[in-house]
Amino acid sequence: MAEKVALFFHLLSALWLAAGLAAVLVPLIRAYNARQVEVQALAIEEASHYQGVLLVPGAVAAGATGVFYWAARGQDVFRDPMLLALGLLYLVVLLLFLPLAGLGLRRLRLAAFQARRGQGHPLEEALAERVALVFLALAVLTLPALVAISLAAA
Repeated sequence: MAEKVALFFHLLSALWLAAGLAAVLVPLIRAYNARQVEVQALAIEEASHYQGVLLVPGAVAAGATGVFYWAARGQDVFRDPMLLALGLLYLVVLLLFLPLAGLGLRRLRLAAFQARRGQGHPLEEALAERVALVFLALAVLTLPALVAISLAAA
């Protein structure tokens, strides 16, 4: 019974992570495609908001509930090579891709703030870097690998 409860919460948190990625990427893509500074700034604010509300907590919850799920199944996370690979890939997403995407979003947010106040056009430069977009895309691309490794370990 504990295994099923842990699986339910793990799947719920995995959906939370996926919703966070989508909720950040959609407005960010809208910011890249818009031409008006006001629309770009609002889209960047929205992406930044969802990063803190959905993406980061969802990523942390997915990892924590994953450990609880595999422990409830009676598998040793540190001795099983598939689970170790799963954990390492998850840590790459959590500790590399998401923080770098967050740095890119902060840079965009600051540039949008400066552009709204009429302090030059730093938003065009920040949008040209595409840091947030690249690392969020890498996080999205690792999700199928995480699912595949998880299914192989089951």
